[in-house]
Amino acid sequence: MKSTDLRSRLGSFVPAFQGLKSLVAQEPNARIHLVATISVLVLGWVHGLSSMKWGLLVFALALVWVAEALNTCVEMLCDLWCKEQYHPKVKIIKDIAAGAVLVATIAAVAIAGILFL
Repeated sequence: MKSTDLRSRLGSFVPAFQGLKSLVAQEPNARIHLVATISVLVLGWVHGLSSMKWGLLVFALALVWVAEALNTCVEMLCDLWCKEQYHPKVKIIKDIAAGAVLVATIAAVAIAGILFL
């Protein structure tokens, strides 16, 4: 039976942070997202955004990070399944996952544009 004490619950965050660290370390696009995230957060601070605008901005940033993390997982699983060999259906799967990141990024840029302009 799993322990429910606070220490074990807090300990469950360790793998999640390790996953984020791996994402940034292994994925060049995640590093681009990191620079963009920091830049947008600084810009929001400089502009003194309202709580509502901060909420929208954080949601947009989180959307991009979630999409990038899931895209990376899909790509890694596909590569593992195909043993790094080309498969036309796997290409479509990976393209769709990358498209999800693109949609999230376009939405985040649009939200930032609305908030800052």
